[in-house]
Amino acid sequence: MPQLESLDYADPLDLLRRFIPTPFKALYRIGAVRVTVKTNDITLLPVFPLEVDREVLGERRLEWRLIRDAGSPDLLGPPLLMTSGILTIVTMGPACLIGVDHEQRELLAFIGTAIDARTHQEFLIPLLCQLTNDVFPASASMRFTAHDEASENG
Repeated sequence: MPQLESLDYADPLDLLRRFIPTPFKALYRIGAVRVTVKTNDITLLPVFPLEVDREVLGERRLEWRLIRDAGSPDLLGPPLLMTSGILTIVTMGPACLIGVDHEQRELLAFIGTAIDARTHQEFLIPLLCQLTNDVFPASASMRFTAHDEASENG
């Protein structure tokens, strides 16, 4: 059951809802990326194995802030993805808005109340994982290594 008191955020000085408290936190590993997930609704935490809280020097890191938005009771619409430089925005109607800042390594998602746990886990979490992978493209040296191996085998 969602913690409804954490959804009752109505600060008239924060119209963009930038400072919504996110008291629930968990650490995960998505491929080679360590992801910290913060949320105001415990049901939005991914169903993945938790990561041990150990920092590794030079580790790729990203923070997700998943906000259950009580002001958006709509269902998901078709995804529309927009990318401009270091910013990626995905909108799925008024029920879901996702922003990824590639430079700051932050993902912020506003998720409507009509999006149930199953839809969240089976549709949104894979999308968030893909957006996470897009923040860290394969390095040029890895691409050259793959090319060199292919030319040696051919």
